[in-house]
Amino acid sequence: MSSAEPEPQSRDLTESLERLGRTIAEKAERDRNKPDTTEPQPKPTAQIVQLDFWEDGKRAAPNAVFRSALFPALNNKTPRRYLEEERLFSVSGVDVIFTGKQFDQSDLDVYLELLNIARPLPLGTPVKFSAYSLLKAIGRQTGNKDHKWLHSVLIRLRSGTVDMTDHKKRYFGGLIEGGFKDEITKSYEITINPKFAVLFGFGMWATIDREQRRAIGRNATAKALHTYYSSHAAPGPHSFDTLAQIAGLTNSNTRQRRADIIKAHDHLKAVGFLDGYEVTGDTIKPNVQHNPGQLRHIAKKARKPRNTTTPRKP
Repeated sequence: MSSAEPEPQSRDLTESLERLGRTIAEKAERDRNKPDTTEPQPKPTAQIVQLDFWEDGKRAAPNAVFRSALFPALNNKTPRRYLEEERLFSVSGVDVIFTGKQFDQSDLDVYLELLNIARPLPLGTPVKFSAYSLLKAIGRQTGNKDHKWLHSVLIRLRSGTVDMTDHKKRYFGGLIEGGFKDEITKSYEITINPKFAVLFGFGMWATIDREQRRAIGRNATAKALHTYYSSHAAPGPHSFDTLAQIAGLTNSNTRQRRADIIKAHDHLKAVGFLDGYEVTGDTIKPNVQHNPGQLRHIAKKARKPRNTTTPRKP
C-alpha cells in the first residue's frame, strides 16, 4: 500500500521555506567574506601619576598631612595610643580621621623621604632603597637599633589607616602599601597607592626645606610647626591653643605648652626659617624668612583685586 502524496499547498510551503533557508545561508556567507571596514578602537591606557614636581632640596606632602595632627609631636616617654576612627585636629577645609597606632614626627621624617624617593617613578612602582641610605638621609645613626627602629616605622605607616579629605577630594587607605625586605642586603621595596595622588591636586600640597628640618634635630614641636607654617605663604597670628593642637601637644599645663611653643619658635629662628616672631597676649605671629620666589608669590597675591559685590537697590 503506497503512502498518500502531500497536498499541493503543503509542497508550496515546503519549497518556500527551503528557498528562504538558502537565501539566509547565502547572505551569511557573503557577510563572512565581506572585509571589515570598521576602525579598531584604541585600548584604554592607564593614567601615569608621578610626583616629580618639587626641587631636590625640598620634601613635600599634601596639606592634609601638614595642616593636621596626623604626625603629632609625641613625647618619647609617653606610650603611643591606639586610635579607632578618631577625627584629628585640623584646619578648616581639611578633615582627617585615623585608625591605628599614633604616628609621630620621626615617622614623618621617614614618610617624607619615601615620597621623595618615589618622586621620579610612576606611583605604584616599587620604590627601592637600602635601610642605610634612608637612615643617613634623615640624619639618624645606622646601627642595628636604628635598623630595627626603621622597620617598626614602616610597619606602623603600613598598618595605620587614614581617611583624609581636602577640597572635597578624599583618600582612605594606608600611607604605604607594604613591601619586601632582603634580610641579607638590608634593602627594601615598598609601594605607594597611586590613588594617594588625589591629595596632590593644584594648591593642595606644600614643600619644606630639607636642610632646615634636619637642622631642627629632634625638637618635635619645632618640626611640627615648621611643616605647618611651610604650608602657608605668609602665616598670620595663631593662638597658642591652636598651635598646640596642630602639634598634638597633650600637656595639660597651659603655661608649659606656651613655653614649649615659644622655645620651638626660637629653634625655627636659629635654623633660619624665621626672622623672628611677635607674641601678643594669647597669640604668636611668625615672621617667615621667605626666599625670592616666595616673595614674588606673596606680592602677586597681594596685587590681586578683591572680589566686590554691588549692593542691591532697595
